[in-house]
Amino acid sequence: MGLLQNPKVSVVIPTRNRPDLVRRAILSALNQSFADIEVIVVIDGPDPVSSKLLAEIEDLRLLIVELEESVGGAEARNLGGRRARGQWIALLDDDDEWLPEKIATQLAAAEQSGKRRTLVTSKYLERRTGKVDMIRPRRLPRKNERISDYMFDYLCYFQTSTFFCERKLFLDRPFRSDLKSFQDIDWFLHLNSDPTVNLIIVPEPLSIYYAPEVRAGITRNLGWEARLKWGKDNRSLMSRRAYSRFIVGSCVGRAVQDGCSLSVFRQLFYEFAVVGSPTPRLLAIFLGMCVVNTKLRRLIRDKFFLSASSQSVGIGS
Repeated sequence: MGLLQNPKVSVVIPTRNRPDLVRRAILSALNQSFADIEVIVVIDGPDPVSSKLLAEIEDLRLLIVELEESVGGAEARNLGGRRARGQWIALLDDDDEWLPEKIATQLAAAEQSGKRRTLVTSKYLERRTGKVDMIRPRRLPRKNERISDYMFDYLCYFQTSTFFCERKLFLDRPFRSDLKSFQDIDWFLHLNSDPTVNLIIVPEPLSIYYAPEVRAGITRNLGWEARLKWGKDNRSLMSRRAYSRFIVGSCVGRAVQDGCSLSVFRQLFYEFAVVGSPTPRLLAIFLGMCVVNTKLRRLIRDKFFLSASSQSVGIGS
């Protein structure tokens, strides 16, 4: 049904066949300290269990949009954005949740900046079963650091459920529904390659992200060829250093996991070393990832990146 007056913020949640998880996400939005919101849940295709469970939530701010057939998570998110009435749109994945001050904090940061075409993001808590929550990303962008250099560094990624932006900006740059993976990375990279976009980073965790060990993701199962194709298609938006980081972080480990031939690693090395511009540290990681198992690869990355300390600052004001 929705509020009688236009809300300040529209929350968009795409979902399918995860009734209990999406209910948790919805309640975390409805229980925000900032109450002037609407929550738009787009059920991506027939899902009677979710429809029945969500109908039991009695809150006039909740709008359920049920699609007759599946259009994919990206387009479901776009449809929710087009239905939104708020000045601002906040994205929330159906298997994540928000901390109570998330909307209030990001809205205050956006309004205090006084700038148009604003995108706000934040740190988040990464939650894994049986482990202590970790604060991500591991660092914030350094002063004057290109966003592509930052976002392809190890564990330097802002997660979808932290994204908060002007509705007009979202409508101008919707998620690409033709991509089967990398939709969130693609959206964030393209948006921040636009010099008119004002990026603000709140340096505190405002949401909870449930890590891949807890859930299976499409990108997690994507082969090295599809990953490399996306990188090549978006090479113009990356610095050479960022491209080398992308090859190491997204393609090499998957190629090892797929048991690829030496010719594949020659191709990846060409992209990494000739098209890109690696540092000696990245070269060591590339070579190390080619010869060790998954557990040791993670230890190598942790040794080179997580043990290093660096002073960081947010972008935007």
